[in-house]
Amino acid sequence: MGIAAMVVIVLGVPTLLGLGPTPRRPFDEKPLRLMKKEQPRCVLLGDSMLETRIDEKVLNRVSGERCFVFAQPGSSSATWFLMLKNLVSVQTPPPRTVIILYRNRQLTLPAHRAEGEYRKSMEPYMREAEPVLEKLLGSVRKSTGVIEGLVQTAYPVERRRENTQDKVQAWALDLVASSREYEEIHNAAKKLFSPRNLRVGNLVDEQKDGGASSLDPDDHEFSAALDASFLPAMIELAREKGIRLVFYQVKRRPNPDGSAGEESPTGPAYLRALRAYLEKAGAPLFDETREPDVTVDFYGSGDHVAPAMMPRYTELFWQKVGPLVNAEPGR
Repeated sequence: MGIAAMVVIVLGVPTLLGLGPTPRRPFDEKPLRLMKKEQPRCVLLGDSMLETRIDEKVLNRVSGERCFVFAQPGSSSATWFLMLKNLVSVQTPPPRTVIILYRNRQLTLPAHRAEGEYRKSMEPYMREAEPVLEKLLGSVRKSTGVIEGLVQTAYPVERRRENTQDKVQAWALDLVASSREYEEIHNAAKKLFSPRNLRVGNLVDEQKDGGASSLDPDDHEFSAALDASFLPAMIELAREKGIRLVFYQVKRRPNPDGSAGEESPTGPAYLRALRAYLEKAGAPLFDETREPDVTVDFYGSGDHVAPAMMPRYTELFWQKVGPLVNAEPGR
């Protein structure tokens, strides 16, 4: 009887407390307000490949434009769609250009970094209703298994605990930041522990979900994957808002002799199909993967560019993508 009572308490109470929808992190208004204040003409979206490559100050200087670098480490196409929909396209006026940095077949892998722990990092970009997101992710969502399903049902309160902890930390930060001295310390710590300086964090972004193989599967064909991806929705949204989308495929870390790193034999066919689709939609693509000036010396951890090389990389980046940004539509 004692054991039975303990089981009821341990499993039943959290379940009762967690009845109803699992709490979600609220939409973050801060990037929205910051973008409204800066009114950039060009916005860059991406994951840690963007975070560790583009120096915003250098980009503003070489481009002569007000640019906004919006990187979310560990993100992928689902998050970029949300950023485009809920942050960029709602600006008045919207930015003229959005450049999306990606790797391999990331644009047509909708579930990549969109479930599990990655879901939490997406939620601050989600509005209350996201029908496109839920439709696309629902079609590719995999079963978590009976045991994991029971655990998630029994312990939704764990998610509530995490949300409460996040709020308490945010309140504490706001309180500390009210002091000028502590604000300087906070900003310095934020810079010190950013993803570009944390080797472990960078490796997680690249390797946790399979590294190169997960982004370049041999059997992933563009035509078969297109309709189930976020790409058509992004193209249509940009068209409605008069935003020019530009896609930039970054060069993954080459071999020491300068040759290309791990590649799928079906990769070139996928790229040709992707390019044809984007060009027809008026969204130019630049493929950096064969650019000889981006040598192995540029790289730090994995596919990330070393901090000291970011200014030079940013200059080379604009030399390549600038003509596409400034070209007349249809050319």
